[in-house]
Amino acid sequence: MKFIIFLLLLSCSCFSNNSFAQANDTLPAVRVQNNDRRAITALPLQQMNRQQIQQLNSVSVAEALRFFSGVLLKDYGGLGGLKTVSVRSLGANHTAVLYNGLPVSEGQSGQVDLGKITLDNIQSISLYNGQSNQLLLPARAAAAASVLMIQSDLPVYDSLHRTGINASLLCGGFGYISPYLQVRHHFSKRVFSSINGGFQQADGDYRFDAYEADGRKAKRHNGDIKAGRLEHDLLIRGKDSMEIRVKNYYYSSDRGLPGAVIFFNSINHERLKDENFFSQASFERSLAVKTRLLLNGKYNYSFNRYTDPDYLNSSRGLENIFTQQEWYGSAAVSHQFNDKYAAGFATDYFYTTLKRRDSFALNFADPKRKSWLANLSAKADWGKIDMQAGLLFSLIKDQVKTGNNGRGIDAFTPTIAASWQPARSIPLRIRAFYKNVFRAPTFNDLYYTNIGNSDLRAEYAQQYNLGLTYEFIPAWIAEQILFTADAYYNDVKDKILAVPRLNLYQWSMMNIGKVDIRGLDAALAIRSFSGKKISWTLRGNYTFQLAKDVSDKSSGLYNTQLPYTPKHSGSINLFVNRGKFGAGYNGIFSALRYRLGDPTTENRLQGWATQDVNVHYAWTSKKNCSYTLIAEFNNLFNTQYEIIKYYPMPGFNFRAGIAVGFNPSSKNHTHKKTT
Repeated sequence: MKFIIFLLLLSCSCFSNNSFAQANDTLPAVRVQNNDRRAITALPLQQMNRQQIQQLNSVSVAEALRFFSGVLLKDYGGLGGLKTVSVRSLGANHTAVLYNGLPVSEGQSGQVDLGKITLDNIQSISLYNGQSNQLLLPARAAAAASVLMIQSDLPVYDSLHRTGINASLLCGGFGYISPYLQVRHHFSKRVFSSINGGFQQADGDYRFDAYEADGRKAKRHNGDIKAGRLEHDLLIRGKDSMEIRVKNYYYSSDRGLPGAVIFFNSINHERLKDENFFSQASFERSLAVKTRLLLNGKYNYSFNRYTDPDYLNSSRGLENIFTQQEWYGSAAVSHQFNDKYAAGFATDYFYTTLKRRDSFALNFADPKRKSWLANLSAKADWGKIDMQAGLLFSLIKDQVKTGNNGRGIDAFTPTIAASWQPARSIPLRIRAFYKNVFRAPTFNDLYYTNIGNSDLRAEYAQQYNLGLTYEFIPAWIAEQILFTADAYYNDVKDKILAVPRLNLYQWSMMNIGKVDIRGLDAALAIRSFSGKKISWTLRGNYTFQLAKDVSDKSSGLYNTQLPYTPKHSGSINLFVNRGKFGAGYNGIFSALRYRLGDPTTENRLQGWATQDVNVHYAWTSKKNCSYTLIAEFNNLFNTQYEIIKYYPMPGFNFRAGIAVGFNPSSKNHTHKKTT
């Protein structure tokens, strides 16, 4: 019945030229590159382009996201440690990740390890709260509380440089080494292809202050990693605005999991091997002057092998081997009725399977999940006021080989957003949005041996946001100053939590949580005048969060701050450029917070602040080669801190290297640095 209502709403919308909105949606989301106006939208948006990414002391997408407001990074230490992000304290499962416009899925845990995605060939990173303001996107982009969009290098045709090579080598402390190579070629004005690959290796044996408080230093063990990545991209542009984009991706890693440091024993032998392959394709073209179509398809394969030889059981060790496969298809269409109104419709289908192969797999559920999403969206732009609305229908069904199926889900979830400029003479806009969204229980939540609970309900979150943007151009200070501030409230019901079942060693997943989240995100960006001998940019972010557990008034944890959630956090970035020289400063701070349990001294994690600097020297040779020397100094004052209790983070470390860009097709053309 719900689906019939949804189809009726869709039919009505298609025949109304005066009901829907937007002025500017003929290009896909991956084209959005205007970072100077990144925050002037009804839905809060934070974005970094390639130049800004290069100014950070970061090697992965997870590390770059630390400089966005409202983002909490869970980092278990070292290059190989798991890295996930929680936006506005909703948890990693509430963030959808899109790579080149298509979803990155993790059906087993629901948490994408963003530490695996290096920054070598990333063109832009965009984080939307609520959902994207684009219409021509997969429905998955509307099915989460926030959307992280990652875009790799985009081709720009240059007849003088049909072939190009970029290479870099970065080395540093703790045995870190990372070579990278990219080869790209234009077969014609309309056909572009590139292959790029990288390798990372680190020992991860950094030192830290021992927890025994005896003044000695201890060494982190089993934090090594070897990881390789290979990507192939193909782009075909037709004469009729048609585009075909293909990406093939392979990643493999072997890493140690250092584990929590126990008093007088920091040795751990857990290992994790990962293998991931996906192939995805997109087809986009105009069906008419004001109508555009987008078709997507993807196949994803993941392999994980976890071993713990110290696990106390009859087998004298623990081994988990999982393989996950997913088939995905999507179709989206957008239509521009006139300069004020536009509408879009998208539908996605996922088929996900998880199999277990180890000796503990006898009674494993081997779940299969079919997910269908359909999203109707609309925009209106009346000058001083613009609005966006969406209605998402979700249908999710599980099937298992043994045990009970998880609960089916069919639900409508709406979104509405608006912004208003009170006076055209004042560059101030006020914005607000409301969104109702859920995250389905993952395969681990439902079916993991001795822990999963197949009776779990979906976890729902209602999001409320009220904010403002103010952009002005003070001729005597800088070229542009942009200030944004957003106050928000998230009401989470049926929070999925792991709780003790029979004793502290036997846990299960339960719907017991109710969370009340209130916060404020603020950001300031200043850009100096271009064309000057010295140019500079300054960016700052601040986050205030009160994320309270209000599940049970009789509990000692009632109205306490969520684990690992600081009330205050923020970052600052300053980059100065003069001729061939560039220098940057990056600082991050976090107030104190508590791990899971009572807010006692034992569970307390002290606040911390880290400061990094980097130096660049770039020049171009007469033979059309560009060179960049890089030096990075991380955690400059050797601060010892933890993001997760008993997982100490690295102290002072450095990286240094060189990046080279070469265009052999031309001898007389000056090459602009792209590495």
